[in-house]
Amino acid sequence: MELNPAGPELGDAFGMQLSESLRLERPVVAYVERSDGLISPSGSAQWLGDEESWPPAVLELLGRASGRVLDIGAGGGRHSAYLAGRSCEVTALDNSPLALEICRRRGIEDCVLGDVGKSADLFRDSDPFQRVLLLGNNVGLLGSAAHGTEILRQLHEVTTEDALILAEGRRPVAATEENHAYVTANRARGRLPGELLMRIRYGTIATSWFPYLFCDPSELALIARPAGWEISEVKDFRYPGSPPAAPLLSYTAVLHKSAPGTDARSTG
Repeated sequence: MELNPAGPELGDAFGMQLSESLRLERPVVAYVERSDGLISPSGSAQWLGDEESWPPAVLELLGRASGRVLDIGAGGGRHSAYLAGRSCEVTALDNSPLALEICRRRGIEDCVLGDVGKSADLFRDSDPFQRVLLLGNNVGLLGSAAHGTEILRQLHEVTTEDALILAEGRRPVAATEENHAYVTANRARGRLPGELLMRIRYGTIATSWFPYLFCDPSELALIARPAGWEISEVKDFRYPGSPPAAPLLSYTAVLHKSAPGTDARSTG
């Protein structure tokens, strides 16, 4: 039997996972592979569940959304569809073509295929957004301290003067031997403890490697401030079904522009 040593084929593994879950009408599991070889399961239910399965803190944050909304890393469109049903004008942004097809099937008309790191180019000629979503732990898409500041600078440019970023993040965990070694290596390289390089695998398909960030609110504040955003209204929470004694790792936060009265679009 001839073996294939080349590894997985590059493709839309995340979108395939969501599409297969909907086709089979049941949750399916993909795997997150970290650059040190650690592999962890990732179920589809967390990306497709409706509001009945969402933490109260996330629902409360969504209550702050209004007007023109940019949903970054929209995935299967659960938050986009929720807000569109409440008269928001929603744009779903994702780098997964299959995920955006699911968004369209859920009634989201404005679906943009692209990278959050190119937000200024993607939306410079569009009407500015009043709200930006970084939910589903999509603070992680900031990737790193420097990359995150650049992303937030671009979002400053394409939003109104009174815009809010409604964010969900997760603190890094160093309790296990593997995580402790990863955190130690990050610190030795001058990185934040929760900076990761990872990819998603589904079957024999894998995404490209991409940076991802676990950070606490104080680290998020340091990333956001040079980009013209201030963090406030931090609320810790656990996901439904978590053990009561589990550490409070997840949090929601609101980011607002630190120079009120100045629309970033007019400042160049």
